[in-house]
Amino acid sequence: MKIRAVLLGSALLAAGVAATADAHISVQGAWSGVNAGAVDLLAASDSAGEAEGLAVVARHNIGGRGFNADVWTHEGYAYVGSWGFSDWNTGGAQRFCLPDKANGVVVIDARNAATESPEEASRLENPSGTSAEDVVVYTARYGPQAGRDIAVAGIQVCGGPRDSNIFRGLQVWDVTNPANPVELAKLNTGCCTRGLHELEVQHRPDLGKTFVYASVPTSEYSDSTSPNGRRDRKGRGDFRLIDITDATAPEEVSSWGVWRDLGAPPEPGLGCDPDPEYGHSVEPSADGKRAFVAYWDSGFIELDLTDPAHPDYQTNSSYPANADGDGHSSNFDEGRKLLFSADEDFCKTSGSGTEKGFGYLRVWDWSATPGPPQQIGSYKTANASGAKDVNAGDYTIHNPLLVRDELFVSWYTDGIRVIDVSDPSKPTETAHFVPPSENNPVKPSQRGVLTNAAQVWGVAHDPVTGYIYASDMNSGLWILRKTD
Repeated sequence: MKIRAVLLGSALLAAGVAATADAHISVQGAWSGVNAGAVDLLAASDSAGEAEGLAVVARHNIGGRGFNADVWTHEGYAYVGSWGFSDWNTGGAQRFCLPDKANGVVVIDARNAATESPEEASRLENPSGTSAEDVVVYTARYGPQAGRDIAVAGIQVCGGPRDSNIFRGLQVWDVTNPANPVELAKLNTGCCTRGLHELEVQHRPDLGKTFVYASVPTSEYSDSTSPNGRRDRKGRGDFRLIDITDATAPEEVSSWGVWRDLGAPPEPGLGCDPDPEYGHSVEPSADGKRAFVAYWDSGFIELDLTDPAHPDYQTNSSYPANADGDGHSSNFDEGRKLLFSADEDFCKTSGSGTEKGFGYLRVWDWSATPGPPQQIGSYKTANASGAKDVNAGDYTIHNPLLVRDELFVSWYTDGIRVIDVSDPSKPTETAHFVPPSENNPVKPSQRGVLTNAAQVWGVAHDPVTGYIYASDMNSGLWILRKTD
């Protein structure tokens, strides 16, 4: 999530804000870790939620803390991150970061979700004044921790990025016993970005190594206070490759950026958030030798990582002239050489020269590499099309997850969408789930950033049970199953 940058512009994060653990925040109700089991879902109105082709197996409200971020599932446990930010509508003067007792990645035991209410097992604690939005859990293949379950999370400063006293970067835990996680290491990404935003993990069998493929957005934003003129004081780009083979000693191997390595962004800024230099997230190929970096209006940039120390630019997708851009995340289909991409565009309209509607799914044929990829398909929900007035909410796509010939997609106020992509030129929705609206528990209300409507941030899939996990920023964790 780019912190509703469409409303706030590319000058985000320019001002430093002093951070304290509980500044300017109140959370309704006590932090009690209350569980909520399986629920009946009403299909009466937008506020009551709706479902077709999906049914609720179980729910956990995560103590009603709100600001839930991404979700990951591993061995029957769900890992749900937390979000924090500064209110840039007031010049960054007001910082929103969950108090320590509610913050962090919550680990939820969902092994018996069909018969028992999921229960909180533990919490991965991040430093005060930070958020832990994106988390990945994997079983180590190589190095000293081979066979152990490892969790990695991206840590960002909730307030001003120039507050160098607050850690930001990569945090690592051993979660072999999910009820008793053990912190293994931290890797500081340094001044003066907010920190590590999104990440993926991939093994490299050819090297006997494992890497974190990470984004540290705004590393190359102009900064007059920096000796090198860029926000990152070491002159690094937004893409970072981190060797995590020894989870107790993660090491940054390389970085890449549009200014440092290309001389300038490859595409212009587009729409109401014109920003071609914002590297938001990274999708690695199955063998780890390629990376697809979501670079907002510069599209999706492919890097060759055969030599991990020297990323090599290959090509990038180019948006149509009337697009709003905002390349946010993607999934790569290895067999068909297709990239399924998501544009996180919150603007329903950006003027007469820009396509009307919110962000949606695009399908790119990537088989012609190093030639330019070609868009061959797309999908948008009825609400995302911008063709009708809708209730308050954000009807833009967020994260796509490819499982064989299906995409499970988190779509903010449009919930979870299941899309058949067996014909990539004609993606077809087959099921959906929208959780009931629930009041944003963090006060005062941030109408410019988060509404009380459904706000589904993340989606995950358990290959053993087939369950679909959805994290709603307000209402918590939902565990779903397909009804067919």
